[in-house]
Amino acid sequence: MNVSDLSPMVASALGKLTEEQRAQVEHEYLRKRRSVSAMVALAILFPIQLFLLGKTGLGGAFLLTGAGFGVWWVVEWFFTPSRVRDYNNELATNIVRNLKLLGN
Repeated sequence: MNVSDLSPMVASALGKLTEEQRAQVEHEYLRKRRSVSAMVALAILFPIQLFLLGKTGLGGAFLLTGAGFGVWWVVEWFFTPSRVRDYNNELATNIVRNLKLLGN
């Protein structure tokens, strides 16, 4: 897991975990994270990336407006990388939080 891609809060929390806990976090994160390049490819070829990133309302509006009459579709090519990074950071935060709550 590349810690530099994660928020400082998550990186700090990872530093306080045991080796076993870090391995659990890394396994879960790598299993559920989204690839920036795959999501951008989907945004260009088959725009369902918003649904895969958990933004179903935005994805529905995107499809109902015909991808914003084509304009929104092109704009999404540029917004998708930051949306994926935000999704992955939120995912890592939730994994660390759940691990701490469970006391593992």
